Amino acid sequence: MSFLSFSKVHGKGDFNLPEDDDDDVMEALCEPMKLKFKWVLWEQVVQDQGKAGNYNDAMRKVTHFSTVQEFWAIWNGIPQPSELIESKRLVREQPNGLYVAIDALMIFRDGISPEWEDPQNNSGGHFQVQLKPNIGGGQIDEFWNNIVMGMIGGTIQPSELITGIRLVDKLSGNKSANAIRIELWFTKYPSENVLTTLRKNFERIAATRLDGGLAMFPKPDVKPHNVYKH
Repeated sequence: MSFLSFSKVHGKGDFNLPEDDDDDVMEALCEPMKLKFKWVLWEQVVQDQGKAGNYNDAMRKVTHFSTVQEFWAIWNGIPQPSELIESKRLVREQPNGLYVAIDALMIFRDGISPEWEDPQNNSGGHFQVQLKPNIGGGQIDEFWNNIVMGMIGGTIQPSELITGIRLVDKLSGNKSANAIRIELWFTKYPSENVLTTLRKNFERIAATRLDGGLAMFPKPDVKPHNVYKH
């Protein structure tokens, strides 16, 4: 079975523009395709156990993007979550040449921090799913890619409620839950019906296979931020 994975093990590998001899087609593909929102890629590093710190200290902005082309230029350099179930960790080389492990990757709308205290997040909450390794690396990659693309592309409706997404490594470390956790964050919603619509669309987009069928996607928990802390 084929999955929407950009891992060379589980999918087709890097995303590249199609080869085409038509100069007009190639020029159109290279023309900047603006996204509805500007997004920021963040990472949450593993903190030194011997030093005092908090969640804010562990967060780092990596880069931003506002077009489809900028997104793919970044996405091609980010490991897929399937690598985590192969006993690997996400790491970042520091200026001093040493490597630091990454606990979470996050993509949030520009101007919104990936923390529950942010005014746009504190009034809302997030959907949370725990993906166990036995689901399979290709399927985990597909869930992740579907949700990220649905979020930045505005197909998870109502898209204006979504503030960001977190991929959390819970396979490693002292608080291992033997799972990869995905969180889709949202701001204040006008009614429970609207939140239900957002959840259903989130589940449908996440579960959509390459052939148009639907995979078995875990039922997400709903975490309100006004009572929830990391």
